[in-house]
Amino acid sequence: MKCSTYILRILIFCILCCGHIAQAQKGTTPKKQTLLWTTAWSKDNKLIAVGGDDRVLRIYDSKFLKTIMSFPLHSMIRQVSWHPTRNILAIATSDDNVSILDIATKKMAKLNGITSGARGIGWNFNGELLATADNDGLVKIWNANAKLLRTIKKESDDNSYFSLDWHPHKNLIAAGGDDLRIIDTSGATLKIIKHRKENTGILAVRWHPSGDFLALGDYGQDKEGIPSIVQFWNPDGTLIKVLRGSKAEYRNIQWNKEGTLLATSSDALRIWNKNGDLLFTGKSKDLLWGLDWNSNSSQIITTSINGHIKLWTAKATLIKRITK
Repeated sequence: MKCSTYILRILIFCILCCGHIAQAQKGTTPKKQTLLWTTAWSKDNKLIAVGGDDRVLRIYDSKFLKTIMSFPLHSMIRQVSWHPTRNILAIATSDDNVSILDIATKKMAKLNGITSGARGIGWNFNGELLATADNDGLVKIWNANAKLLRTIKKESDDNSYFSLDWHPHKNLIAAGGDDLRIIDTSGATLKIIKHRKENTGILAVRWHPSGDFLALGDYGQDKEGIPSIVQFWNPDGTLIKVLRGSKAEYRNIQWNKEGTLLATSSDALRIWNKNGDLLFTGKSKDLLWGLDWNSNSSQIITTSINGHIKLWTAKATLIKRITK
């Protein structure tokens, strides 16, 4: 009898130990985090789109940062762009897929004419045209009916494009890769700007809302003594200003609606004025990639390399953080 009791106690002890070990292992196993490349605020400020390497497009309620719908895709999401007047979203991915999502119907329409993934995507000022800058060094333009109108090749090489932005009032496109190119919808390249002597890609380009000049942010190579920079350029190729301070690449830059403030995402969220003076810095423990202002310039949303979604004030004060 005593032997049976002893054996029973040993079994109970072993079971409890196994349970504690399993619980400890569960508690110490790090959650797999997803690089979130892109985020964008809808024009009515109600929705925030987020996408990244997990191949899922998520739409959040902007007030509470709660997921209200999600759409699994076949490849990693590189950039999203809301239509300027309608609640539809253009989505660029890492393979041959550019899609437009209608939020009201939840239907996804794939555009034809893409042979490899696109990094840059955007609507023109009135929403009648959509353009991509892709991995083959091509700029492609569609009309509002999703008809491919034009494919624009580089004259000299086929190196990848990383970024694209339409002029705020004209049908001109700025596309960033190894250099900065200003292109019109006829296919003519109006200007090529070699932004620095070092070979470092332009990851983000944004026209100022006035249309008078452009801002660009590059990759840099900090470990090799080539710091990442933000520059202001006139469209004629005149350099206006160089902004420094980051120890990591500038993945995204965004003007607020009024053009008074420029937000940049890299090793921190930085807010600059139109003259290029640094006003505010929001520290981050991980690198920031996606970035967007809301339409009234009161808040900023960012995404990060470790799957964090962060909401900030216009003075780079963190309001809220969630993890995908």
